[in-house]
Amino acid sequence: MLGNILKIIDRDGYISRPMLSRELGFPEEVVNDGITQLLRMGYISEEKTGEDCSSFCSGCQFAKNCSKEIVNFFKISDKGLGFLKGR
Repeated sequence: MLGNILKIIDRDGYISRPMLSRELGFPEEVVNDGITQLLRMGYISEEKTGEDCSSFCSGCQFAKNCSKEIVNFFKISDKGLGFLKGR
C-alpha cells in the first residue's frame, strides 16, 4: 500500500486523504498510518501552504485551493522517487 500511496501522490501532485482512501479502498485511518510511515521513512515530506507559506501564490500549484488557508500537502523526496524508479 505504501508504494501505491507514493504512486498516486507522484501522479496527481495533490490529493486529499479522503480521496486517497477512496481510490485505494482502505479506511482513512489506514491511509493516515501509511502517510505517517512514509514521512518517518523519509519518502515524503509534509509542507503547509497558507500564512506560513514561503511560496508566492503566483508560482504555487496550490494557489487555487489555498486562499491563504493552511493546507497540508506532501512532496515526494528524492528517496521516495528512487523507490518509485526501482519498482
